[in-house]
Amino acid sequence: MRCRPTLTRVDALRTGELPDEEHRAVEEHLKTCKSCEESAADIEHLATAVKALALVPPRPMRESIRTTDFFDQVDNVWVAFSDRAIRMISARSLDDLRSWYAKRYGRTLERAPIPEPLRKQVLAALHGQGVEKPAVDLRDASELERSVLQKLTQIPRGEVRSYSWLAEQVGKPRAVRAVANVVARNCVPFILPCHRVVPAGGGVGKYAYGSKMKRDLLRREGVDVEQLDSLAREGIRFVGSKTTKIFCFPTCRDARRIREENRVPFHEVDEAMGKGFRPCHRCQPKVA
Repeated sequence: MRCRPTLTRVDALRTGELPDEEHRAVEEHLKTCKSCEESAADIEHLATAVKALALVPPRPMRESIRTTDFFDQVDNVWVAFSDRAIRMISARSLDDLRSWYAKRYGRTLERAPIPEPLRKQVLAALHGQGVEKPAVDLRDASELERSVLQKLTQIPRGEVRSYSWLAEQVGKPRAVRAVANVVARNCVPFILPCHRVVPAGGGVGKYAYGSKMKRDLLRREGVDVEQLDSLAREGIRFVGSKTTKIFCFPTCRDARRIREENRVPFHEVDEAMGKGFRPCHRCQPKVA
């Protein structure tokens, strides 16, 4: 076999694609032609170099290319998750989860077992134990959404705060309605405890999954829901202590320790401060 037909077959020889007869002819020529043998070696080096360029893309890029995430059922809720965090929870139907997920993230869902650490967080949240460090994915959230949802986790288990308090805490005191909308659209409820946010006027307020579920969640965490209702009917928003001259939200841990004979009810912050009471540093009722 001459040089030209040999060189056109060198790469096929390297990959094992040549028929036996041509394979033997090319090998015989390479044994006798130093120039063609060097060319074959150059092609081998080039092929090796090209393989080295096939790098594995970084994890964030792989996740952005992937069009499917996962879901599983935990207790009576549906949970959507990536390979490292919870992305959405729905207490409605699986169809509702799929539709909501596709609309928000542009991805489909396939069933897979939820990792045990994530499952335990969902169960803890549903059973009133709370979750200190939620493994949730908020990368696609806006700056306001992220700040509001993260602040929810700082409301202690067994306590509630108002929407106005929450707006003040995230630096948006005049955007109470916008903050309330973020809370209403919380796509990771239970774990990010939006049920701990109530109207400034008192009571329990509305909830995406109904007032009954909100009340049940609060009861499991130790909130006296009936007391909240009673105080709301009387217009009482804060409770002070005659002995410490400090006033708090009624569910504050410190407020619950006030003896009945020392409890002083207040309708407004100005009323409490006008009578010489100072706001609790822990629950910060003044910002409400």
